[in-house]
Formats: sequence, structure tokens, C-alpha cells
Amino acid sequence: MCGIAGVLSKCGGNVAPLVGSMLFSMASRGPDGAGVSFEGKVIRSESVADLELEMMTAKSVIGHSRLAIVGGTCGTQPFRSCDGRFTLEHNGEIYNYKELKARIKDRHTFLTETDSEVIIHLLEEHFISCHNFLEAVKRTVAELDGVYALAIRDEKENTTVLARDRLGVRPMYYAENEQMVAFASERKALWAVGLKEPTLRVLPGHALVIEGANTQPQVQIAGLLPARVIHRTMTSAVAAYEKALIAAMKKRTQDVQRIGIIFSGGIDSVLVAYLASKMVPEVICYTCGVEGSSDLEFARQIADTLGLKLRVNELSQDKVERLVPEIIRVIEESNAGQIEVALPVYGAVELAKKDGIRIMLTGQGADELFGGYNWYSCVAEREGYRKLRRRMAQDLSLLYKETLEREDKITMAHSIELREPYLDMFVIQTSMEIDLRLNIRSSDRFGKRVHRKLAEKLGIPYDVAFRVKEAAQHGSGMHDMLEAVARKNGFDEEAITAHYLTELQSKEKMGSSQRYGYLFEKESKLWVAEPHVQMYLDTLVQKG
Repeated sequence: MCGIAGVLSKCGGNVAPLVGSMLFSMASRGPDGAGVSFEGKVIRSESVADLELEMMTAKSVIGHSRLAIVGGTCGTQPFRSCDGRFTLEHNGEIYNYKELKARIKDRHTFLTETDSEVIIHLLEEHFISCHNFLEAVKRTVAELDGVYALAIRDEKENTTVLARDRLGVRPMYYAENEQMVAFASERKALWAVGLKEPTLRVLPGHALVIEGANTQPQVQIAGLLPARVIHRTMTSAVAAYEKALIAAMKKRTQDVQRIGIIFSGGIDSVLVAYLASKMVPEVICYTCGVEGSSDLEFARQIADTLGLKLRVNELSQDKVERLVPEIIRVIEESNAGQIEVALPVYGAVELAKKDGIRIMLTGQGADELFGGYNWYSCVAEREGYRKLRRRMAQDLSLLYKETLEREDKITMAHSIELREPYLDMFVIQTSMEIDLRLNIRSSDRFGKRVHRKLAEKLGIPYDVAFRVKEAAQHGSGMHDMLEAVARKNGFDEEAITAHYLTELQSKEKMGSSQRYGYLFEKESKLWVAEPHVQMYLDTLVQKG
């Protein structure tokens, strides 16, 4: 994991100091080393400050700060191809890098043991065979089993390609004005050099080509493979899922001695924690919520039942009030639904940071893959399973901006790498090969039945595997707590104007609960944040 930043001048101006400002703005993403590439040179150092970018002069610079996970201390980027033509920066994890390296190592000079260096030499291989930069990138990412955001320079042609993995697990943003085009792992890096809205995303599975300093339309270079239903019995489905999930967990825990789990007590995080405890010497679960909340109660009970080590962060109203502005800054978002979910995650990760944890696992993605949301059974009943499959596919495709970017920024704000076993490509493929009727029944209280059955098969008690869990913002108590904070600061129903309501209705809806789920719920208020809470958050943003 790391931070990527780059600036390309449109008018020949010196942009080197700007890259320094960008990297400093997201310093927690890369505390273990830094590097830059400019005018055919690569400079690496132990920190961004040691690069002394304010002393450099260059009209195009790409910079990198590193969180060392794979490859030890010798792995600071950027990396260069053997012939010096291509320069690479990578944010992410490639789980099949050892296999790829074994295939090509005799034809290349490797300087490190990192997964990232393998990518540049693989790109070099494909470019030799196709002589087309973008096509070489496309062929390269097709071989990567993992997650990535890439910035790759063709120094000979003065062309840059930004690429993002299929689901957008790792972020990449860009913006431009009359003087320059810039890109970075976080928006705040773009804001640091005066590039305000619109800041744009490189879309999941897409590449942005920048010729000189001129951006071209994004092109798709990767996507989810089409799937047909293979598993029509519970026995077949559970067996296939077990094979895929255990393989995904092994990839994400190989060579790891100590790992943290973002733990809510729901079956998604419980299953991840349970499997991790069989694979990693030390596993610590972290949970956060309001004192007396159901998530904390169940997390304690389940951890005790399964023999899992648990650390709990209980937040008071005063602590929540202090945290909210920081969370807005970190996740670069003030949507109330996002803040409510971010609060318990931030509190859990904060504890992990104090314990010196460097890698955490999350249960994100299981609901979208196996049908965990309450409204999915209602969709199946009213609209049919074919329409439900389309809705679930859309929910999966939007995870990048509704969940993944938020949690990437929270963990990286604490210099922790987050890994997502349910979003392994083979787990996703397997989920799509399972008949939806096995997971979701009409008027189903549970959903995710294949997921729950696997948990039970592996040894998790039935009452844990089939517990119906509240949404994170409610189970943790953060929904009500955030409303209490808003009211304390003078924001209630009477503060809302007709003009503000109109503005609010025009904002993008984040999460399937806000986009359409509430239409299928009798108590829709549970899924839509109160307007006065959103007004409070918007006011905090305006105050800076």
C-alpha cells in the first residue's frame, strides 16, 4: 500500500515542489520510504522530506510514498523497466507475483523482492510482443491476481497511463486546469495544489491515457467475467464457495504473523476472523460502538464463544463529536450515511494502530455477493430473481465509491493495509455461479444462506452463523449518536428549510439502502439519514 502523486505541466512550468505538497498531504499512506521520477531520473529516499523536491526543477514528475508490507525495506518506488523506457508506481497487492516472477525472472534484472516490481517487467514483456503501450497495460493487468492502482510512464513517448483494478478497491483521482494535469491516491492531494472540483476518478477496470499533459477519454481494460449458474444444490454451492474462500484467505495471510480484523460480530467479519485464526499466529479483532450497543454486546459474546481475542473501543458523545470533522477530512466525504458507517470503522482501526497492526482484514462485499441486505428478498418477490441479480451486480459495481474508497482512506490514515477476501476474483466468480434461490428466499429474514451454511460447516455455531445483524450504523449506535450530536449543536427539524431540502434531494445517493433499498422497507426512515444531521455535517464542511 502507498500513496501515488503526479503532476504534468501544460506550459513547461516547474511542478516538482507541487508533488512534494501532494505527498505531504497524505503522508500516512507511505511512512516507510519515498521516491520520484522526472526527466528520466529516479530518486529514492527514506522520506518525502529527504527528497528535497523544493530544490528540483521538472515539468513532469511522478512521486510515491511507501507502506512496506511485501519485500521488506528494499522496495521504494518508482520502478524502471530494464531498458529504462517505462516507469511504474503501484498501490495495492498482487497475490500471484511469485508465480509471475518465476516465469520471467531469467529475462529481467530484479532489484527487490516486492510484488510491485514484477508488474513493470511483465509490462515490458508484453510491450515487446505487441509494441502498443495501452495494449501492453491491458495484457499485464489481465494476469494480475490482486488489487491495484497504477501510474505508468512511457518516457520515450511522453505518455502516462493510469489504471485501476476491476472493482476499484484501490483509489485513483485526477484533475486539471490550464496549467497542469495531476493525479493522486486521494483528493486532498489534488486540493493541496489548488485543483478543486471537479476531481474525477479513474473508473474501476479502466485506464486514463495522458499524452503529454492532455487527457484522453477513459477506456475499459478489465472487467468481471460473465458467469453462468452451475451450482443448483446447497451441497455443491457450499463446497465450491469453501474452496474459493479458503484460497482467498490463504493469499491474504501468506507470510503474515500478526493481523487485525475489523469485527462487528456479524457473520461476514466472524467468518473472516475464524478462518484467519487457523492461518495466522496472532489474530486480534477490533470493534467499536456506543456503550450498550448491540454490535458491542454480540461481538463480545461471539469472540468469547469462538476463542477470539477482541479489543473494544467505546465512543462517548463527546468523542464522536470530536471525531466527525476528522473523519470528514479523512474520507473526503460528508454524506451522513457514509459518516455513520465510517465512525465505528475508524474507531476499530484507531485501536489497531495503537497495537502496531500493519494489516487488517474486512468482511466487505459479502452482502452484495451472497444477498445479505434485507430488501433483496423483497426485490426477488416483487421483481423476480433476474432483476435482483442485476441490482446486486450494480451494487457490486458501485462498491468502489460507496464503501471501498472510504475504508481505504480510513485504514491508510493509520498506515494500515486493508485486505478484502470476499472481493477475491475467484470468490466473486463462484458467487455468480450459485443459483440465487439458494441464497435468498421469499420473505427471507436471513439471506446469504450459502455463506451462512459454509460458516456452520466450518464449525461456527448455528446461532452465530444465522444471527440477523442490524446495519452497521444502527448496530454500533452511531446513527442515533450522530443525531444527538447534531441536536446538541442546534440542528433539528426546525432548522431545515425548503431550499435545503431541495438541495439535499439533488445530491447523489450513496449505498443501495439510499439508492433503492428504502423503497422495499416498511420503515424507510431507518435507511435515510435525517436532513438536520446532513445539514450539521454540511455546515462543518463549510467551516473548513
